[in-house]
Formats: sequence, structure tokens, C-alpha cells
Amino acid sequence: MSVHPTPERPDPLKVGIHDADLDGLTIQREEQAAKRSPARSGGWRWWLLIVLLAGAVAVWKTGLLDPMPAVEVTAVVRMPAGGVSGLAATGYVVAQRQASIASKGTGRMEYLGVKVGDRVKEGEVIARLEHTDMDALLRQARAKLDVARAQLATAKPEWQDATLHFDRMKSLMEQSFATQSEFDMAGARLRRAAGAVKSAEAAIKAAEAEQQSAEVQVESTIVRAPFDGTVVKKFAEVGEVVAPMAASTLSRGSVVAIADMHSVTVDAEVSESMIHRVQAGQPVEIQLDSVPDHRYRGEVAQVMPIADRAKATILTRVRFLDLDEQVRPELSAKVTFGVRPGAAESMGEEWGVPSTAVVTKSGRSVVLLARDGTIVEQEVQPGAPVKSLTPVRGALSQTDEVVIAPSDSLRSGVAVTVHRRSS
Repeated sequence: MSVHPTPERPDPLKVGIHDADLDGLTIQREEQAAKRSPARSGGWRWWLLIVLLAGAVAVWKTGLLDPMPAVEVTAVVRMPAGGVSGLAATGYVVAQRQASIASKGTGRMEYLGVKVGDRVKEGEVIARLEHTDMDALLRQARAKLDVARAQLATAKPEWQDATLHFDRMKSLMEQSFATQSEFDMAGARLRRAAGAVKSAEAAIKAAEAEQQSAEVQVESTIVRAPFDGTVVKKFAEVGEVVAPMAASTLSRGSVVAIADMHSVTVDAEVSESMIHRVQAGQPVEIQLDSVPDHRYRGEVAQVMPIADRAKATILTRVRFLDLDEQVRPELSAKVTFGVRPGAAESMGEEWGVPSTAVVTKSGRSVVLLARDGTIVEQEVQPGAPVKSLTPVRGALSQTDEVVIAPSDSLRSGVAVTVHRRSS
């Protein structure tokens, strides 16, 4: 029996496999990707898009995407002390103590010692007229006085001698050593001497009065300042004739006009219908057109007891509490009246802002301040609007600037471009 050897199997790693079943097991990656569900493959993209949109909306609401919004601002205005009553009036600065200075005598002016703007003291010589004729009258009066005094000096010794003689004759008459006739003659002599003395004394008084009159006439040619003040006008020059009543067109009635600058007040007219809101002692703020960047403190000094029926106004007189050299008579002024004494008023300093600057956010009244190019919200307590301004109280300063008409999207911390409103 013959044995046949078993044939050796070929190595599959060395011989290529062409089995039809194995060939059918090839992985088709592209076809499987195409057959995958579209909901699963695109879901994450939709979620990413939603997140990006939400973030963009949030950034847009905060204003970070805006290119530096522009805002118009204006400075806050300090309100008068004691609050504002909403009442204002116009008037003029008036010196309550002023005078046009003239001489009491008539003559040609030979000396003028002041010019406009000079300050003078009470009694200081301002001007002097020619007084040669007055000096002559004064010398004549003095001479008459000397004559009267000399007559008295002569009459007194005679009177004294007559008195002694009368006393001796009286004693002798009582002792029957003198006659009645001699006694009567002694009495007559005494009376004549006494009359001479009285006449001399009267002459002295007349001469003194005449001298005083001459001195007054000389003094009337000298023009003196009646009170401390400042020369505000000059009416005459050296060489011109000055007369008390300006008797002719060639003569001057006054030499200068002076005013006491410490007596200046503002005379402002208030409507009859509003005068009940003004009373003496009420605080006011005074603004002069010539000093627009400064506010003066004042108070109502007097409310006149009579009205002007032609204008339907009542004059009020306001005194300054902080005078300086910029206050001059006849300047135009605006007076803003504060709260009357005794009226309810809130504490703290009050500022005026445009009415459109006060907005409400989260139930709070705020103003938006532009500080260093950035918006800052400041809570305030607004008062009753006065024309275009609203008085507010809060932590503000005179250097603060408020946004005039803030938009709803403007928030604290936003950087802005500032445009200042021209005044």
C-alpha cells in the first residue's frame, strides 16, 4: 500500500486572497458619511451661531460697538443761596448817597484840585473861586471889631470912675456934707458911663457878627466834599464862572459830582402780581451785564410803599453783600430772588441744569456727567423747573458738565465725544 503525502496549504500572507466574500467586506467611508443623519451633523453649528448672535446683541446693548457717541454738554449753574423762587427782575445800580457839588458864592474858579475817579474825604477842598473882594470885606469887618473893642476899653474906666464918684457923693449926702444937686450930677455921670459901656459892648457884638458874615462869604467861595466818596463827573474848569443857580448860559451851576461807592444798591422793578413773593431780608443773586462770569450775593433792603401805576410795577431796593470795584453806578443788573425768610427750604447746595438733562433710570432721578470723556451717572433731587432750568441737589461741583439731552442708550462708563454748548 502506497502512502501519498498530504499537499501543503499555501500561506495566505504570501498568496493573494481573492475570496469573493472577503472582497465584499471593503469599508465605504464616503457612502456612510453621506448616509449619516443631517440633524446630527449640523446641530452644533446652529448652537454656535445662536451663541454668537446673543453675544453680539449683549455687546451692542452696552454700547461697546458704537464708535464714541457724541454728546452736547453744558456747565452746571450755581443757584442763589437759600433756593430759588423763580422770580427775576431787571434794574440798575444806583448810588444812594451822591451829590452834585456847587459853590454857595458866585465867581470865577481859580483852583480845581480833583479829577474824575479821585477819592475825596469829607471836608476836603475840591475847588476854590476868586475871593479878593470877600477878603476885603473880611478885613473891614475885623477892623470894625477892633474899633468897637477900643471904644469899650475907653468906656470902662470912665464907668468905673463914675461909680466911685457916685458912691462918695452918696456917703457925703447921708452925712449932709454934699448937696442934693451934687449927688444928682454924680448919678447922671454914672448913667452916661454905663450907657457908653453898653454901647461899646453892642458895637463889639455887631462887629463880630459882621466879621462872621464876611468869613462865611469867603468860605462860600471854597467847594468842599460833603462826605467820603469818588468823583464821578466834572462840570467846570479853571477860569469858568460858577454860580449857585447857573444864572446864565456862560456860568456853571455845579463843579463836580461825587458818589459814595459803599452806598450802591440795585433798584429793580417787580410786577404788581408778583410782589407778594418779595419781602425785606430776602436773599438774592445779582448778575451784572458788565461782569457776566460772577454772581454777587445780596438781600432785599426795602420794598417801596408806592407803586408805579403807569408801569404796574413796584420798586425794590437790593443791597450788595460782597461789593468790589467792578460795581459802578448806572450799570444794568439782573436780580434773582431766593426763597423768602421763613419759607420751607431743603438743605444742601442747589445747582441749575437744563430741564432735559434730568432723566429717570431705575426709578431714580439722575443727570449724566461728562468727566474726562466718560459718562458718569449722578443721582439728584430735582426741584420745580424755572423756565429752561431745573434746580437740583446732589454731589455736584461748579466744574461739572451735564449732558443736555441724553439718549436712552447712554450709560455710565461709556466713552463719548464731548461738544460744549456755546454760551
